[in-house]
Amino acid sequence: MNCAECQERLVAYLEGLLKEVPKQAVLDHLRTCPVCRAQCKDLHGLRQRLVANGKALAQNSVEDEVMNRIIREQSARLKTAAPAGTGRHARRLSMKSLTTKLAIAAAVVLACAGGFYLVGGTKSVALADVLNKVEQVSAFAYKMTMHVKGPVQGMAGGETDMTMTALVANDYGMRMDISMTNPATGQPLDQQMYMLPAQRTMMMVLPGMKKYMRMSLDESMFEKMKKQNNDPRILIQQILACQYVDLGKSTIEGVAVQGFQTTDPAYAGGAVEKVDVKVWVDVKTWLPVRVEMNLKVNEQMEMSGTLHDFQWDVPVSAAEFSPVLPADYTAGPGDGLKVPPMSEQTAIEGLKLCVDLFGKYPENLNIATLVQMLQELEKPGNNDSPAARKLRQTMEQAQTDEARTQAMSTMMPLQMLGAFYMSLAQEKKEPAYYGKAVKPGDVAQVLLRWKTGADEYRVIFADLHAETVNTQTLATLEAALPK
Repeated sequence: MNCAECQERLVAYLEGLLKEVPKQAVLDHLRTCPVCRAQCKDLHGLRQRLVANGKALAQNSVEDEVMNRIIREQSARLKTAAPAGTGRHARRLSMKSLTTKLAIAAAVVLACAGGFYLVGGTKSVALADVLNKVEQVSAFAYKMTMHVKGPVQGMAGGETDMTMTALVANDYGMRMDISMTNPATGQPLDQQMYMLPAQRTMMMVLPGMKKYMRMSLDESMFEKMKKQNNDPRILIQQILACQYVDLGKSTIEGVAVQGFQTTDPAYAGGAVEKVDVKVWVDVKTWLPVRVEMNLKVNEQMEMSGTLHDFQWDVPVSAAEFSPVLPADYTAGPGDGLKVPPMSEQTAIEGLKLCVDLFGKYPENLNIATLVQMLQELEKPGNNDSPAARKLRQTMEQAQTDEARTQAMSTMMPLQMLGAFYMSLAQEKKEPAYYGKAVKPGDVAQVLLRWKTGADEYRVIFADLHAETVNTQTLATLEAALPK
């Protein structure tokens, strides 16, 4: 079932008028499509509001022309691609249901009161429609201000403020000009970051150091980096995949807006303790004007900030996405690094590296926690395993950028382990990790699992072999986990 077919059936689905086969098809589609799920949520909320206000007209007849106008509005809102007879079909379905009749009656009351316009006027903004609108824009720009407490890009501790100007174009990629202060030294650290889809490359230019670094990414990692860099399109997709609320109308700098908010930890793939993200949308253009974010990753790391000054459909050129490298700039550590894909095999390599370095599995797979473990590893005396001593020695003896790149490559699987777990959560694959309870080497203990089918899970065991099991087998395995 595609989106048009699903949206055509949403009214009948909500009214309980579908037979079992089409009902199941709608349910299956809603589980995998955040846009249709948001439409369904909006319709359900509208239905409840209309029913609550329509009982007074329950026994009254409603003029045929008014009902036809409502159905036409409903069809337009659902963006259905069905043939012309769909409206008449929807009406026949509607009139079979007393609840829908109440809703239609209530719609007339609200229309007379000016709260809901059947034809013309200003409609409430649906977040799924905002996503559709944003995805039609070929190029846009925005600014970001962010306060970060905790480690930033490998720098130890402290707090710092960041400002960023971003330019995004479908044809060319993303460019971000970032200004921040190194929390360890207090020195300014400016950088330019380029996400170049044609080359599947992320490039960083550090003017103050006269250095540059290029990293090769596969497609999944390229999408992941877009999420990390607050691409508004990805941000709205993430909210649609979560529980969120409509904040209603407000005004920002003279612009009439409507707000949406999520506090669902699933927004960040379960990688943060607390989430609070608000998107404010221009009610005339249905395009975002402001995003407010507050994220608490753990006790060591918190982020709060805004995306603002959005400019939509801006003119761009290829030259704006071509890094300018003066002759005296040289490649820095990490240049040429190939970032491995987020996969089961990479996750197993990360878990194995953790055992080699620390003699145990991490308590959780939060990326910030894994990065912090690596930072602590660099301090002598924190860990004395052979692998840890070898890695510290390699880093201490790395006198060239090439050697430093090799050391970074050695540590990459541990970082990719966290990225893999986050991707499983974002894709609603029901991941669960038991590093707190499970010790390395136990062939029978579940370490990490995620859903791969209706009755199918993939399991990585404590001895790092992997199997596919059914739901009943998984339940037996998890029941045997140490308490």
